Amino acid sequence: MSGALGAYPLKDRRTGKEVDAILWQSIEQRHVDDVIKKWKPIFDARLTELRSRGAVTAEIAAEHNLQDACWQWAEKVEERKGELAWASFAVEAEGVTQGLMFTRVGTDVRAREASQRNQYIVEIDLLAIAPWNRFRLVPTPQFKGIGRLLLATAISLSFSEEFAGRIGLHALPQADTWYRDVCGMTDLGVDNTRMRYFEMTEAQARAFIQ
Repeated sequence: MSGALGAYPLKDRRTGKEVDAILWQSIEQRHVDDVIKKWKPIFDARLTELRSRGAVTAEIAAEHNLQDACWQWAEKVEERKGELAWASFAVEAEGVTQGLMFTRVGTDVRAREASQRNQYIVEIDLLAIAPWNRFRLVPTPQFKGIGRLLLATAISLSFSEEFAGRIGLHALPQADTWYRDVCGMTDLGVDNTRMRYFEMTEAQARAFIQ
């Protein structure tokens, strides 16, 4: 299934006013084109600048909010096309892609947090916002609320799957504090992926969407 799921307000930091964003179910070719033609040049320019000063370590990439710059959205969209376990979402505002997300469900996608261990969850596999919306990457980020909208979308999907809002994800170091301190997810520590794993319980999900 694909199509617009609705319009949601984002705060435009440039004006202080709200701007309607459209949430789309399924990442379409125009969203991939935006990543290639509009996101990637900004990522590449900053990486080139940083490399001129020396090696770009994982710590430096995290400091500049660049750890996902290498994600291959076009390949992921093609690989997962038609796979029922996968769902994808895009946020557009002012006619441009502002954020993207892939989620997964399946019999192997189970909770780890003690109060909900082994219950089904929605896994967020990839979640990214456009580079011009990122602190530490640009001087004045444009839109606020894209990450929250996508996270709320994953929670909504969990409720529709009768998983009670439960979600889980591995976070890049640049986003650890956002998921833990802003979104209120439970930090279950670094696992064998060498990334921190977070989960949201039903109570946390309901608190977040309220």
